[in-house]
Amino acid sequence: MYFDTRPKRKREDLYDREKELSDFENSLRSNNPLTVITGIRRLGKTSLLLVGLNELGLPYVLVDFRGVNPNSRMDVYKRIESSLNLFFRENRDLWEELKESLRTITGLRVLSFGVNLSWREEKTDLIALFRELEKHDVVLAFDEVQYLRGPVGSEFAGLIAHLYDYSDLRIVMTGSEVGLLHDYLGVDDPRAPLYGRYFHEVTLSRFTREQSRDFLIKGFEQVGLAPPEALIETAVERLDGIVGWLVLFGRRVLEKGPSNEVVEEVFEEARRLALEEFENFLSKRPSARKRYLEIMRAVANGKNTWEGIKEHLERKEGKSIADSVLARLLKALVDSSFLQKVRDGRNVRYRVSDPVLEAVFK
Repeated sequence: MYFDTRPKRKREDLYDREKELSDFENSLRSNNPLTVITGIRRLGKTSLLLVGLNELGLPYVLVDFRGVNPNSRMDVYKRIESSLNLFFRENRDLWEELKESLRTITGLRVLSFGVNLSWREEKTDLIALFRELEKHDVVLAFDEVQYLRGPVGSEFAGLIAHLYDYSDLRIVMTGSEVGLLHDYLGVDDPRAPLYGRYFHEVTLSRFTREQSRDFLIKGFEQVGLAPPEALIETAVERLDGIVGWLVLFGRRVLEKGPSNEVVEEVFEEARRLALEEFENFLSKRPSARKRYLEIMRAVANGKNTWEGIKEHLERKEGKSIADSVLARLLKALVDSSFLQKVRDGRNVRYRVSDPVLEAVFK
């Protein structure tokens, strides 16, 4: 069902991502060591990942790094441990085959059903652990991996680089903060552990207006509803192209019935969540808070070129702003996927990635 708010697992529940799904599946069939799924928040990256893996019938361990403490090795290892134990519960035959060989791994304790990892003096040898999974063609998938930063993140990237070079494992990463994910992968940084290693990238885009409209109509058909055309158009206008918000709207209509009040209720919930995420971004950059807010206001209100943004900031502050400072501010917003660069021939414009956040700043 399109309006299930959980990540999709079946092809029939995934709307109009045939091209991206085929691209992802072909990358895994080709035994690419690293496949990366990117796209801004709420476009269905995890759904694409799960549907593709299930379509291919591949066993997989999926570790979700959303909200992980990047300074805590314990937090990272606990995430991996939890995901491994879920995998073993869902693949009992594999557990029976693996459990004896797992006993030989340094820092790993085998329980009656599952494992405990150690992250202190005698750390669990994750390389040896993952190499055991390799023997059974298990795919390693890491969701929102850009949250792994600092020394622990670098340590984990080094582990992935080793597996890339010395194993036949297939590894998948997803990321909604695209620039930060590219930084993690060392796209432009020779010092990064993963620098220079090829990865196949599958990118998800926002739905077009027509796709958004069709998604809602077909989603309502699945549950035997036919809301007024005007209501569909209002929802598309307000929630433009972000599948997560469209799903939320569909779910609310199922619960409360079709009305314009439901559109506004969903928009308010989406606004609160989007602002929460942006506030989290600002909380880590308090000294530049006002400038980030003004840049978002400028772009949302059509001052979306380099020159327009700079003029807006200088008028607000009553002083000149160095190009290097503006470049750093814009890069942070783009890297975190709050802004997107849009090329129009030789010209570069910026736009707010999430239409709900754009409406807030207007």
